[in-house]
Amino acid sequence: MALRRVGLALLAVLAFAIQASAGVFVQPTGISGTTPSGLNWSAVATGTALPVRTSGTNPLNGAPGAVVYFNTQTGQLQVDPRGYDLNTLIITYTTGTVNISGTTPGPFTYATGTTTNAYSPTTGIPKTFPAVQAVFGLPPTTFPARVGETVGAPLSPSLATSGDAANIASTTGFWNVAWSFPLDLVNSGSVSSMVISNFKTIGQNSNANANILGYGLGFATFQYGINGVTGAQVGAVIPVVVPEPSTYALLGAASLAIGAICRRRSGTSAADVG
Repeated sequence: MALRRVGLALLAVLAFAIQASAGVFVQPTGISGTTPSGLNWSAVATGTALPVRTSGTNPLNGAPGAVVYFNTQTGQLQVDPRGYDLNTLIITYTTGTVNISGTTPGPFTYATGTTTNAYSPTTGIPKTFPAVQAVFGLPPTTFPARVGETVGAPLSPSLATSGDAANIASTTGFWNVAWSFPLDLVNSGSVSSMVISNFKTIGQNSNANANILGYGLGFATFQYGINGVTGAQVGAVIPVVVPEPSTYALLGAASLAIGAICRRRSGTSAADVG
């Protein structure tokens, strides 16, 4: 019995540890298949298919762009800025083609809080968005059909650059570190019906990246901005078809291991008694 209590305690500790690290970016695997335009999704994931494109001369023109990953089985959303100092990030999921509002139906939920309450603390359990240096200005967007924020003064706060790895997405004050949104950001009941083409950049149809993937203007894309670079950028939302290791899978493996230890211990005790 004592050993079983120890096993349960270990499970509790493991559950807390996994929960605390749930926001750490994990490079997705299981990227396969092609887009309607014939591009391999694995090539799109390099950022080269939808590169940085600016309205003027800029050394970043043509460089691999930022990407977002959507796990089609778990609903996990992750963003990789590719090291750029992002000052805007907008991910929209809608069946429509016009701009959305706070009442537009969508799959996003905010269990850890909406508006400025969606900012993570610098340490502890992460929330929807990375931690900020101070809360002021425009709050992040926490609509059912949109998740996004602006970064940096004068409109919005700068991101915190120190704290727990799961809570921080910056080394400069801008969003330049890969980030994993909480698993519960996407309603679990919506995941099975979601299609990659319904991720959309609204109002960016003239961008050179708007239909490289072949789904239609602005489909399967998200919008972002880079500090010091003129114009909005359009990047790909990439489907990940193999589920990443989940909290439940890891807990299940730990439970099996602890159960095996308990059974071996119980058998040894019985043999000793006999």
